[in-house]
Amino acid sequence: MVTLKNFLPKLYSLLLIVFALNTMGCYSRPKKSGLLDYMNISNIVSYLGGTASEINVQVNGLTNSGILIVELVSTGEQITFNAGAGTLTDTFSGVYDYNQTYTLNIFSQPATSPTQTCIISNPNLNLNFYNKTFVVNCAENWYKANVSVTGIDSTNTTNLQIYNNGTDLKTRTSNGTVSFDVGDGLAYDITIGTVPTVPSTHTCQVVTSPANGTISGADVNLQISCLSLMKTSVAAGGFMPSTKAMTFTFSGPVTGCILDSTGGGPPYSAGTANGSPGVTYIGNGARIAPTTLPWSFGALTFPQQVNFTLTGCSDAVASANNGAALSVTIKMMEGDVYFVRYAAGDDSNSCLDPSDACLTIQAAVNKCSSSFICNIFVEGGVFLSGDGIYKITSSVSPITLTSSGGIRLLGSFDSTFNTQSLDATPSTIVDARPNSGGGSCAGSVGLGTDECAPITITAAGMGNDPNKAHVVQGFSIVADITKKFAFGIRIVNGNSDSYSYIIGNYISGGNTSGNSATGGVRGGIYLNSSNSTNVIDTNVIKGGYNVDGSYGVVTFSANAYLYRNRISGDKTNLSTGTSAAVNITSYNDPVIAILNNTMNYRQYSDSSDVTSFFSYGINSYENTATTKYHIAGNTIYSSGGINSNTGINMYGVSTKAQMLNNLVHIPSGSASPTCAHFTNTPTTSSVFQGNDLDCSTGTKVISSGTSFNVYCTSGAFSTSALCSLTTTFLNDIIVNTRGVQNFTNTPIFAAYPALQPWLALGLATGSGGSCNIVYGGVNTFSSLGSFDSEYLLDATIVSPVTRVGGESQTPPGSYGYSIGAFEVDDTSCVP
Repeated sequence: MVTLKNFLPKLYSLLLIVFALNTMGCYSRPKKSGLLDYMNISNIVSYLGGTASEINVQVNGLTNSGILIVELVSTGEQITFNAGAGTLTDTFSGVYDYNQTYTLNIFSQPATSPTQTCIISNPNLNLNFYNKTFVVNCAENWYKANVSVTGIDSTNTTNLQIYNNGTDLKTRTSNGTVSFDVGDGLAYDITIGTVPTVPSTHTCQVVTSPANGTISGADVNLQISCLSLMKTSVAAGGFMPSTKAMTFTFSGPVTGCILDSTGGGPPYSAGTANGSPGVTYIGNGARIAPTTLPWSFGALTFPQQVNFTLTGCSDAVASANNGAALSVTIKMMEGDVYFVRYAAGDDSNSCLDPSDACLTIQAAVNKCSSSFICNIFVEGGVFLSGDGIYKITSSVSPITLTSSGGIRLLGSFDSTFNTQSLDATPSTIVDARPNSGGGSCAGSVGLGTDECAPITITAAGMGNDPNKAHVVQGFSIVADITKKFAFGIRIVNGNSDSYSYIIGNYISGGNTSGNSATGGVRGGIYLNSSNSTNVIDTNVIKGGYNVDGSYGVVTFSANAYLYRNRISGDKTNLSTGTSAAVNITSYNDPVIAILNNTMNYRQYSDSSDVTSFFSYGINSYENTATTKYHIAGNTIYSSGGINSNTGINMYGVSTKAQMLNNLVHIPSGSASPTCAHFTNTPTTSSVFQGNDLDCSTGTKVISSGTSFNVYCTSGAFSTSALCSLTTTFLNDIIVNTRGVQNFTNTPIFAAYPALQPWLALGLATGSGGSCNIVYGGVNTFSSLGSFDSEYLLDATIVSPVTRVGGESQTPPGSYGYSIGAFEVDDTSCVP
């Protein structure tokens, strides 16, 4: 229905139609054939009637100078769009009927780099008053360059840098995938920047070939393979058992490793060992071992510095060549190796590595096999009680060394087990078992019931192999002061084919009052019925405090080799107490060798000046004359006894002892000072030569009740009974000068092997001979001048010192002690 409201516009449109008809043939459209066809006229008529409209095209996202051409299917009319900012719009010419469906096609996609794809979101448009516009969305085509990374160490925290085209950076600290966005038709080029460095520097390689190219309508996938040495089964500088293989563990499987076999040394190359050592592969590990374990190096003996070097190891998955040589140098020990740590220990651990250590020492000892030597390294500084002390209690077992393979107990290491120091990280062991219940001691072996020691050693079944020895080294060991019979170490029931070595320890019978019952004995080391070769070398050893018998070392029918120790008794109860540095009881003809020791401390200034009722340097009883008895090169002091003070006291049968080149000193004012006392005149096979007897206020020598203070003109004593002991007595007391220092008869006894790995490792090999030892009997200033300054101080009697407090405290320096064996500086000296 035509109303006045819409009549005028439509009248105007009608006039336009009439005009168009009158001019037909003279008007043409730019995008058509030139004639206004019937449909257009019909559309115009429909438009005039309110039932037709124009058709629009909206283009979104056309970029990068792209040109898009669209076409209306029904008319073939095209519109061209040029890339520009924002949304682009245009309109087809003419008008089109409502309620008709019109279709739009992409006539030409934009040609750009990266390519673009335009998609008509509504390609079929049902035209009506509200729906007049085709919508075209254009977008650049982007794909992924995916890079998979393998072989990064699981502990790594540093970045692997991965670049695309040198500028687009992605990083990873672990295995996984990074992805770069790359436009279709654009180039990609994957390269590596910095590599991970934890725990070691990685070698990383793009193993996809080529690592560059052009994206062509799809994602691309590439791989980077890394390889690193995660760890070795023994860390650099660590102790490795000769019974185990060395394993290099990598961040992934490897192949192609070559073991270096270069000669020379030290360190010696693992590739030069006996048994044709080679490389096998297990999981991510390269295992290195000879054909048959244990390791051996021909004539070379352990411990040894051994270097393991691998070259050519490649990633077994992607064949990435690691390139650089991988090398580690360790200290290889003969036999097995176990570790003890409190802070990180657990007795359920394997104890094969510091990171998997035992909690208690005995737990590690229990793992030792009789088939091999067993080395146990103990971390010092922190122990069970939290106060730096390893306490033997009812719940912590005492330490018992019995394996026929030999156990080497080595203490006072730092947490890395690279440095051993009794000063910085002492392994202090204190026997603190209760007097009843589960804390009672082992019982009687010779002294009495409840006989205690934190460490007990029985050396047996070693087959005369001196390398199979029980060794205790690097500990501060304190006896149980609450027990009547207590020592730091007991050596009992050893066999003649076996060995024990106590080297480089502080061993005490206790610094404070404890059980002082009559007849009680406390001291540093007690040897009983032990026919093994028992070497006690370079220790500080002292007796127990305030006990009836205070002895540094007590032997009862046991072989004892005392070398280069500082040994002393301590203060005893005054009524009957006996103090001696060394107390010897000989049955069954044991071997006794006491060489280059200092005996008895400098007198303490605290409490009373009295140390004991009887005071001895060496107090020896022989039931039968011992045939191998050597006392030589010692510095022997005796003082503080309110009844008597004796340097060397030999009682029982007539001795055959060889006593040479000792310095015996009893301070002025001491009660009954006697340098040497023999209850029976020594046999003619005994030797008493070269001794410096400094007992000017007392008696030089008593033999069979007769005192001797002057000498024969021939150099022997003035009484024929004693002159018969020797024809060449080397001292000249009258002029107080020193004679020849050397032995006239060199003692012969079983030598001990160099079981001091903490010293031997790291020393350059050479032809240097034995260390030049100056005997304790030397007392001339010119000789002392060649010693190190701390030794010079120890070699002389000086003013009293204050007692070091605390049961577990290792005395610093030489507090309370003097040293009797001095090592002259000698560049050729090899320990």
